[in-house]
Amino acid sequence: MKKIVVLVLVLALIFAISSSADVDTGFSCSLGCESLSQNGETYYCNQDSQTCFLMEAPVESASNETVTGPVTYTPPVLTTEEKVALLEENLASLQQSLAEVNSGVSLSNQDIALVKSQLAQLQAELTTLKGNIQTDLNTQTNSLSTGLAGLQQGINKTQEALQNLTEKQSTTRILTVIFLILIIAGVGAGIYYYLNRSKTDPEMLEYINSNIKRGKKLPQIKQELRKAGWLDSEIEKAYNEVVKQNYRQYKSVHSEAKAERTEDAEEEQRPTSRVSAQQETSNPMHDPKKMMIIAVVGILLITGLILVLRGVSTGQAIFFQKLIGGAENGTSGEITYKVECTPPHLLNPTGDACCLDSDSSGICDTTELQGNGLTAGGDCSDNRECKLGLYCVNKKCTGLDTLYTHEGGDCTKLCSYYAVKMATSDKESYDLKPKQGSYTGAGALEWKLLEMPQYCKGESAIVPVNIIKKQTGKKISEEVILLHDGESSTVLTHPTIPKLAFTLTLEKVFESCPK
Repeated sequence: MKKIVVLVLVLALIFAISSSADVDTGFSCSLGCESLSQNGETYYCNQDSQTCFLMEAPVESASNETVTGPVTYTPPVLTTEEKVALLEENLASLQQSLAEVNSGVSLSNQDIALVKSQLAQLQAELTTLKGNIQTDLNTQTNSLSTGLAGLQQGINKTQEALQNLTEKQSTTRILTVIFLILIIAGVGAGIYYYLNRSKTDPEMLEYINSNIKRGKKLPQIKQELRKAGWLDSEIEKAYNEVVKQNYRQYKSVHSEAKAERTEDAEEEQRPTSRVSAQQETSNPMHDPKKMMIIAVVGILLITGLILVLRGVSTGQAIFFQKLIGGAENGTSGEITYKVECTPPHLLNPTGDACCLDSDSSGICDTTELQGNGLTAGGDCSDNRECKLGLYCVNKKCTGLDTLYTHEGGDCTKLCSYYAVKMATSDKESYDLKPKQGSYTGAGALEWKLLEMPQYCKGESAIVPVNIIKKQTGKKISEEVILLHDGESSTVLTHPTIPKLAFTLTLEKVFESCPK
């Protein structure tokens, strides 16, 4: 570009020098230079200045002759100094034009450099933005993968716990059956032994009884019986039996004699007593009280064994049926467990536990009580004080579907939460779905996630947690707290356990929203 400008400048200088002998009339070429031609003068248009120039003729010697005729305008003839000055002025103008052209070229180069710099900066920002988007995408993908892995881990833990519980129940039932069988066998053996124990020889009993009546003592009786081949233990056992029988005979005779108050009745009773004594001697009596106790214990044990074998419980959930994909023998799908209850209990509305139905109405007693509860907005301290479908939230009966305002969100796209990551003050962390939870204080305080209605995209997810407080296994209060992502609950306490102070922290909410 610079070479072209210099070349134009040189050509202009050469043309200016070649025309330095001509006179610039100052008239614009647009007026027509030919119209100025008079008296044989020649005019032409200078392309650089765009003015008409008068072409000079050769200078002739001056004549003294007087020329008569009309006077015409003759342009002034420029001196050499004036022509040089004019050339210098033109040269300065050309130099200024060249400087302006160079300045424009420099500015153009600066603009190009600036555009290139801005383009490079935009390219760097675009690369950074792509990197950030990829990083965020990877982070969200990792978080989602972690959440899903945590959920799967929680499901596996639950499955293992239920499997262990089933195995423990089976083991406990087997041990109970074995224990009852052993007890029944022992009782039966005892009864058999009692009924079939070795009996003392009636002749020896009669011999001892007759010698006692003759006034002989035990050592004398032992000496005679030893000679007959009897052992000391057998002799002492028979002697004790005879003494007991004689005492019972004496007591019976004495009671009857006292009631009769007559000697005749007493004499009549004595032979009868002898006959009775002889019968007792020949047939040893069994204690009727012992027989009754043994019979009652045996009946109770047999009844308990039958109940255990039939699997009858006291109304709790007695069986967890494992379902895969909703089928008992499924091969794929979500693993769930079906709870079965025995009367007077039935499955609660959420389907995860049993409830009492004392009036056999087919409705949980707690649900029936809620039917007569407070309406929305009523003051409460327990869920059971509110009508069915309402919960006690912040001391007010509230429906979960009224917690979202549907403001500031895109309600053409509805979202829902499907899992959370929850941390507790017990230094435990859980990956849970709705209807799942845990407990603290050996079950004194139980907490469980509730399901929530869908909400508009852009609204902050609300996770309701049902807090249940128990004492010796019985529910004493129940209310709901609300948590947002990253929020911790207030300190939860128990009315009968002063040392219990428990908090929940919602570390992350996993949502499902349309794009």
